[in-house]
Amino acid sequence: MRVVTRLTTLTRAVIVISTLVFTSLALVIGRDRAPEPISLSVDEPAPLTFTATGPVEVVDTAETDRRRAAASAAVEDVYRTDTQVTETVLASIAEFFTNVRNASEPVVIELEDPDSITPPTSEATTTSEDTTTSATTASETTTGEETTTTTSTTTTLPPEPPPLEEQIALVQVAHPLLRDTTIEAIVGLVNADRDLAPGDQLLPIVQQAALDTAEQYLLDGIRSTEFESVRSRLVTQPRPLVLLPEEIRESVENAVADLLSVSLQANEFSDETATEEARRAAEASVAEVTKSYLFGEKIVGVGERIDAVQLKAILDLGLLDVGEVNAPARALTLIAVLVVLLAMVFLARVTADYWRRSKMVGLFGLLIVFAAVAARVPALVSRDRVELGFLLPAALFGYLAANLFDARIAVLMAVPVATFTALATGDLALVVFAAAATLAPIPLVSAVASRAQLNLAVVFSAVIQVPLVAALAWFFYGTEAIVLSMVWGFASGIITGVVALGIMPVLSTLFGITTTQTLLDLTDRNHPALRRVEEMAPGTFNHSVLVGNLADRGARAVGANPLLARAMAYYHDLGKTVQPKYFVENQFGVTNPHDRLPPEESAAIIRSHVAEGLRLAREYRIPPDVSQGILTHHGTSLMRFFYHKAEETYGDRFDPADYRHRGRKPKSKEMVILMLADATEAGTRALVQHEDPTSESIRRLVEGIIAEKVEDGQLEESDVTFGELTRIKEAFVDALIGYYHTRIPYPGFPATRSVQPA
Repeated sequence: MRVVTRLTTLTRAVIVISTLVFTSLALVIGRDRAPEPISLSVDEPAPLTFTATGPVEVVDTAETDRRRAAASAAVEDVYRTDTQVTETVLASIAEFFTNVRNASEPVVIELEDPDSITPPTSEATTTSEDTTTSATTASETTTGEETTTTTSTTTTLPPEPPPLEEQIALVQVAHPLLRDTTIEAIVGLVNADRDLAPGDQLLPIVQQAALDTAEQYLLDGIRSTEFESVRSRLVTQPRPLVLLPEEIRESVENAVADLLSVSLQANEFSDETATEEARRAAEASVAEVTKSYLFGEKIVGVGERIDAVQLKAILDLGLLDVGEVNAPARALTLIAVLVVLLAMVFLARVTADYWRRSKMVGLFGLLIVFAAVAARVPALVSRDRVELGFLLPAALFGYLAANLFDARIAVLMAVPVATFTALATGDLALVVFAAAATLAPIPLVSAVASRAQLNLAVVFSAVIQVPLVAALAWFFYGTEAIVLSMVWGFASGIITGVVALGIMPVLSTLFGITTTQTLLDLTDRNHPALRRVEEMAPGTFNHSVLVGNLADRGARAVGANPLLARAMAYYHDLGKTVQPKYFVENQFGVTNPHDRLPPEESAAIIRSHVAEGLRLAREYRIPPDVSQGILTHHGTSLMRFFYHKAEETYGDRFDPADYRHRGRKPKSKEMVILMLADATEAGTRALVQHEDPTSESIRRLVEGIIAEKVEDGQLEESDVTFGELTRIKEAFVDALIGYYHTRIPYPGFPATRSVQPA
């Protein structure tokens, strides 16, 4: 084992060193020797006189920024008014006065006199005709009996308001924040109004004054920063109520002020977004401060200190260019080495699963060397026409890395591609293009689910490059270069996409990689292995398709590869085609052959479908990434049916290991998802055969199956978290409820169950 580990480490070291050497050679070979460059710095004396070789306008960035900062600082904060606050405040004030009135409403009191008893008489005497008739009838039937009459009298007193203390207490309960003097003043006012005519009552005047004052403050706006000062002003400067008698005016004014100070709320709040937009608008309104130099005009003289504007003019005119931009070979090599090492460290630390596989390290190194070679293309084709530089095949590395590795490695490839372009050309426009073009196809090809989508990804990537190239050409080369740059940029996107689609199968075969194209081929229903399953074991085929749908949903829920999960599901029961009738899904209309077999023989037949599946996978050249699903979809799970049958047959005289699958426990998320999807689909199908499923019963079943796999240790070698298991469970439940939803029975159809698979 140690020998293998050392050999693997040595192999990786050789690959890294080879990558360093070939990358450096690709960047250095064929370059002209560079003259000594001129170094200029701000506030340093100019080594020679610089004269404008053409008209140039330079932005004075420092002065522009200073003026824009001043304009931004002069913008006051923008406030927004919350109308809901206004409605709430006015409603609370009106509610207070309503509560005061309700507390002082007169109450009708009814008193019941004690019972009065009329002494017994020999004859009943009443004042009503009905009573007289009743008495007469009684005398006719009963002669000489004494009659006793009992009467009850209810006395209604005139309505009276509750005591003043009770009114105040009721209002205090509803408005605990108000001062006692406030409540006493307003309650006293409402009681005083009782003796006045409606037109002379004072409470409506006070209420309207309070509402008007509050509304005026709210219309003027109360900012959160000024709220306390507004409350203080209300208390110290109450609104005069000149219509009130002098003896109560001050107390009522103070009461209204207290009510408003408690009820009012800030209704203007700083709108940070609007303020920021206003400040940005103010900054944008300030024109750039520029300095123009005409052809032949001196920019800076020898020995004069250079300012930032002069340095920018010199750089914009290319006065420091000394022919082809070439760095010294040793410096260039050092940069290339550092970039390659950085990429390799990323591969080892962030994507350790690739680093452990020497073939993948070798492929990654090969892509880096290709990137160095591709970076030399612009220098070869665009000596006279800068637009031709956009033929740089940067997008090729986005396609290849995203398909042969994953999106992480594809994004990483943008670093060496852009860096090597900078080293090879020194053209900032091409550097930006190299990075962006590498990134452009990644989101498109990483989520494809069909060959048509893969072809569309090529077209869309090329289309994306067109506005990018146009903007870069406009910014760096001028308007006259835009059209041709767009043409070459689009051509580059199409060519690199076609080349990528052409060489990906070659690289995937050489390095044993399962690419998106491979998975698309495998999930094609016309694949010979799938046709075999469909023809020889149709029940297994339908089961595999449903498992594939579940696996796809589960993979999307946890960020796994849905296409790989689906492909693994399609082939996981390939071995059942050898003896299809021994599997329940293929036993339609026939007796179960296991009824005639001892349990150990049945278990051996069931277990054999894994080994047969691996054999057929090799025969049909199914890649290992997919065929691993055959080996791991049962793991080492117990075949419970035959295990219990063995218990019934042999008691405890058998080996439980004979009734376990002999596969491997799943390691990747896709393998875990396949195991759970397979067990869940089979369990749900069994549930449907015995009862009408409900969403709750399906949920319980899925939870039970997942819990059983966890408790049995089937997931202990994987890195799936409990949170991911929960998301997988929810995805399965949603899908299964959709498959086995309730159907409406149609008139005239034969009587069937109302629940059928969707």
